[in-house]
Amino acid sequence: TMTDFNILDQFLKTFSPEVGGRSAEALTPEMEAKLHQLGRGELPEAERADVSRELLTNQTAVDFLLASIQS
Repeated sequence: TMTDFNILDQFLKTFSPEVGGRSAEALTPEMEAKLHQLGRGELPEAERADVSRELLTNQTAVDFLLASIQS
């Protein structure tokens, strides 16, 4: 939903500098699928905590999500 995108946008604006200093590990196909779902606003709430942790610790996940949203 639009609210989810607003929350995500605010999250990235707030934490992007911190996330930039984190790891840049490769993503699993499962995590890529979850990030695509999050970008479309379709990720079940029960799975959002895992994805949020990945976004906080992995710059590759942030970049992937942003590319997913922009495409």
